[in-house]
Amino acid sequence: MYNIIIVGAGGFAREVYYWADDTFSKKNYKIKGFLSYNQKDLDGYNIKIGIIGNDDNYKIEENDRFIIAIGNIYIKKRAISKLKKRGAKFISLIHPSALIVPTAKIGEGVVICPYCLVSDNVLLDDFVMMNTYASCGHDVKVGKYSILSPYAALNGFVKLENDVFVGTHATVISYKKVGFQAKISANSVVMRNVPSKCMVFGVP
Repeated sequence: MYNIIIVGAGGFAREVYYWADDTFSKKNYKIKGFLSYNQKDLDGYNIKIGIIGNDDNYKIEENDRFIIAIGNIYIKKRAISKLKKRGAKFISLIHPSALIVPTAKIGEGVVICPYCLVSDNVLLDDFVMMNTYASCGHDVKVGKYSILSPYAALNGFVKLENDVFVGTHATVISYKKVGFQAKISANSVVMRNVPSKCMVFGVP
C-alpha cells in the first residue's frame, strides 16, 4: 500500500484530491494528506483528510508517493527541490477520462486533469501540469514545470521550453516555439515564436 501525499492545499490541490480518488486503486493507494505551510488552508471545505505537515517538516516514509498540486511555477519548483533533497518519490496523476495516445511520453510527477488530450508522439517532461480540457496535438513537446490552463490548446509540433505558463483558452498554432519562462495570457492566439521571459496577450 502506497500513501499519496498532495503537495499544496489551495484550490487546485483540493481538485487534485478528488481526481486522485478517481484515479488510483484503493487496493494499492491511500490518500494520506496535504502538505502546506498554512494549517488553515482547508478550513471550511468538506475534505476528509487534513494537512499533515509542510515541505520542510513532514517525515517522509518509504511508501509515500507525492503529487505536486501547486499552480504557481516558482512555488512548485521550490517545493519539488526541497522534497527531492529529502528523498521524496513522485507519482504522476493521469485522470481516467483523459485521452492519452500510447506513443506519448510522460515524465515524472506529471498531472493530467479530466478530459485532456495528449496526442501522438507528444512529450510531457517532468512536473508538467495540464488542467481540464487542455490539449496537446501531435509531436508537441512541453518542457519541465510548464502549466497548461483549462482549455489551452497546443497544435501540432509546438515546442514549449521549461517553466512556460499557458492561460485559459489560449492557443499556440502549429510549429511555434515558446521560450523559457514565457507567459501566454488567457484567450490569446500565438502565431509567431515567443521569446524567453516574455508575456504575450491578445489575438492578432
